[in-house]
Amino acid sequence: MKLIIIDYGSGNLRSVENAFLNSITDNNLKCNIEVTNNLHTISNADYLVLPGVGSYPDCKKGLQNTKGLIDVLSEQVIHKKKKFLGICVGMQLMFDYSLEKMRTPGFGWLSGNFSKIKAVGKDYLGRNYKVPHMGWNSLNLKYICHPILENISEKDQYYFVHSYYLKTSETSQLIASTNYCHQIPAIVGQENYLGVQFHPEKSSLSGQKLISNWLKWKL
Repeated sequence: MKLIIIDYGSGNLRSVENAFLNSITDNNLKCNIEVTNNLHTISNADYLVLPGVGSYPDCKKGLQNTKGLIDVLSEQVIHKKKKFLGICVGMQLMFDYSLEKMRTPGFGWLSGNFSKIKAVGKDYLGRNYKVPHMGWNSLNLKYICHPILENISEKDQYYFVHSYYLKTSETSQLIASTNYCHQIPAIVGQENYLGVQFHPEKSSLSGQKLISNWLKWKL
């Protein structure tokens, strides 16, 4: 099996690659990893991972700088049903658009858009909520039977760093959420493609559990 981590200048690729390598080794999986933006290589992959660090417009521009990359991703994920995982901004790009800096269209694979987190109220320690949302949070599991949540409980902690959150009326897309000022979708998806708002590669053992679940997920 071949897993491709999409390289479009987003950064953080080494930690993503290492996290997936660790899960492949721990689970004795026969899977090779390559970090690339080569369209032919992407088209021949079995698994696709789209990381995302930075602003939504910058990430979208980075993808557009490789001519044909977005079209190839849509062809492989939507039409050929390849297994896909979007991380942070990589997850946000799966939706209709974001209002970060300016209205920027996404892939439109899922229904929804991104607005700035409403920093109102105080946390359990009496501190004012701040934006960006940065730190460790547990998940509220919505679709507990989904294979991505196997052996994951609400005691597991995941590392978030973001200022914009998903607004959608399509509850069928929601697999798990977290609470920071208000409910924030944390794991979303349908069929063969999933996205996570947090960074599993920075989430220690809980992150490794989720990556392992995704790698072993049988479509």
